[in-house]
Amino acid sequence: MKTHNMLKTLVALIAFAAMPAVAAEIITAEDIKQQVIKIDQLVRLTDNAIFMFDTSSSMDEKYKDTGKSRLELVVSELKKRNEYMPELGYNFGLYIYTPWKPIYEMKTYDTAGVAAALDMLPKAGSGPTRLARGLDKLEPILQGLSGRTVVFLFTDGQYTGKRRPSNIARRLAMEHGACFYVISTASDETNRTIVERVAGINECSRVIPFEYFLARPEYTTGALFEVKASAMVVTTTDTRIVGLEIDPVHFGFDSTELDDASRSELDDVADFLGKNAGSYVVINGYTDNSGPEEYNLHLSRRRTESAAAYLTDSRSIDRNRIVLYWYGPLNPVASNDTREGRKQNRRLEMAVGGL
Repeated sequence: MKTHNMLKTLVALIAFAAMPAVAAEIITAEDIKQQVIKIDQLVRLTDNAIFMFDTSSSMDEKYKDTGKSRLELVVSELKKRNEYMPELGYNFGLYIYTPWKPIYEMKTYDTAGVAAALDMLPKAGSGPTRLARGLDKLEPILQGLSGRTVVFLFTDGQYTGKRRPSNIARRLAMEHGACFYVISTASDETNRTIVERVAGINECSRVIPFEYFLARPEYTTGALFEVKASAMVVTTTDTRIVGLEIDPVHFGFDSTELDDASRSELDDVADFLGKNAGSYVVINGYTDNSGPEEYNLHLSRRRTESAAAYLTDSRSIDRNRIVLYWYGPLNPVASNDTREGRKQNRRLEMAVGGL
């Protein structure tokens, strides 16, 4: 592993213009805007992305010491991210479910169109949380889609009515293959349990605490796209900082165990995070193509969680400085037709951001 703590000058960038990119590389707004990352270097991870907003009265509460409501903060952050989100041909929908109202009905993602839709969201929250009814309204939308679908569901875990949202979400996941990314503002144990149930319906679903979502753009981009494993990134800006070059961590067949070399690599990451207070690490987990897809998603998830547990338990790294993604056999770095290729694909890729 090599550590670099220097701001690249334009002369240096010209000399080292072509750099290999791994799938976990941090992609910044400047990279997209200045076309450092080319569209054909990106792997689209989903065919459909749906954002379901909670605009109930609880979302009107001020968040910590920001002076802004939860609703104001998330809309502001999504507007920023929309400015550099690449148009990769996936379908996109934006809805509020308290009460249900389409803001940007499912169609091909368009940056300008989504920007206009975000401006149409309510300025303040009001009314009860009709989460179960919102999930009912989601079903006919899912029925008209094909391919992989990610649903970003903003909720505090509260809901009105007797039906459990987790039961409805589980059925939608089983029948339509939807993955739920639950952005949680739950403030007590009861509501956190409800949120966890919704997000625990299949291997591709997850809970993202509200503060993590605000702080780490990768929780949006990582669900939608990643860099091709074989891509070469041509750097054209003099504001790019290369912080850490991290070797992949590899695993044995069907294993999540970290060997000495893997722990040494993670130790170097932990040392770097310890010396750079604003930094964080993105860890992407992969498998070879042996076995069923759902099992491989679970296996790649456990691999990322194994690395995260080592960083938190053995090296005292705060969990909010670790972003985890698991992709199963997606984006292989070598052929799965050979034993050596499968070995290379059983890996974690890591990159440090926030420098």
